[in-house]
Amino acid sequence: MFLKKKRRKKFRMQYDVKKGLTKNRIALTVLRHLFGRLLLKYRSITTEYYKPKNTPYIIVSNHCDIFDSGIEMIALKQYVRFVASDHLLQIPIVGKALTSLGGVIVKHRERPSSELTGEIIANIKAGIPVGLHAEGGTTFNGETGFISEHTGQLVKDSGAALITYRFTGGYLKAPRWSKNPRKGPIFGKFVNEYSAEELSELTAEEITEIIRRDTYVNAFEEQKKSHHEYKGKDLAEYVERVLFVCPHCKKTGALHSKGDRLTCECGYEVAFGTDGFFHKVNKDLIFDNILDWDKWQREFWKEKMLGKKDGGLIFKESPQLLYTVDSGIRTLVSENAELSLFGDRFEITCPETQKIVIPFADAEKVQTAMKDYLAIISAEGYYDIGSAYPRSSAKYVAAWRYLTGREYI
Repeated sequence: MFLKKKRRKKFRMQYDVKKGLTKNRIALTVLRHLFGRLLLKYRSITTEYYKPKNTPYIIVSNHCDIFDSGIEMIALKQYVRFVASDHLLQIPIVGKALTSLGGVIVKHRERPSSELTGEIIANIKAGIPVGLHAEGGTTFNGETGFISEHTGQLVKDSGAALITYRFTGGYLKAPRWSKNPRKGPIFGKFVNEYSAEELSELTAEEITEIIRRDTYVNAFEEQKKSHHEYKGKDLAEYVERVLFVCPHCKKTGALHSKGDRLTCECGYEVAFGTDGFFHKVNKDLIFDNILDWDKWQREFWKEKMLGKKDGGLIFKESPQLLYTVDSGIRTLVSENAELSLFGDRFEITCPETQKIVIPFADAEKVQTAMKDYLAIISAEGYYDIGSAYPRSSAKYVAAWRYLTGREYI
């Protein structure tokens, strides 16, 4: 499924720096002109076009949608090799399309970040522009996510120029948590270009701050200014992938969505509107948007987790879908697994295999993947846990981080 290193090296040698295309010009031309025009029309996307002043460069943008990379490449009218998560390549059609065009640098979660950094710099040294969505995944709550200082260090070490690009509208059109997309506009804008000479005078921390500033978006503040409509079917489904604590009764896992309504088992209910905001139904509105609700629940969850360090059971969910991942290949183990969170470990039980116990101390990475998968990586293995119903994987990530003395960012 993934390109072998030798093939990647050969592909870099085939890259035509001057024309910005590989020898597979026909495929890339079709992608840009035919698919690109259809994408812009179908997705109601308005973007600025831009001709870079410097080459090679790294383009960094906020991340709202699976099509962000394609939009940026169309706007630049150049081939750019984007960094893509191994989970994205596990989507059959998407993965095949990307790898057949030699189009991505794969971010393998189970491998050290130094390997990814080396591959990015190797492409830059070969004259190939590289694209990054520095947050990692698409935003769950509508705000540009945390961008590590490692990003600024990477840009500085690469010796490349930096282009920053910002999307607005993408989150409300296709929320990462949603069951269905919406009809509504997306806007793309080039923010700035910084030459390698300019960047050489800055520290890695200063470059990171530039990226954070240029790519920051609060979808709800933007919507208050623009007042666009995002119409669709079942607008509230599955918002419980991001919201997991009821602000009325403070219960976890009691929120359920149907149609345009989000309801708690305690009776609290809100309606999700075409403006992207919550509206009052039966009780006073506590939060009118996902971002404010999520920020509140993070603090609530942190306080609750800090009181659970005795190692006792916090909660459990079933049925869950258990996969193992090996060398980029994901294998289904069980469709009837139970995932339990304790104060010091994860436990996974299912009929097909013996109980899997992952102490927090042994977990190297605990991350949200795709819409609702929980990726747990330890020395014992790489596990993907999905769900047979909408539920938040973020609460597990946040719990692990809080219980091990990390911030949830």
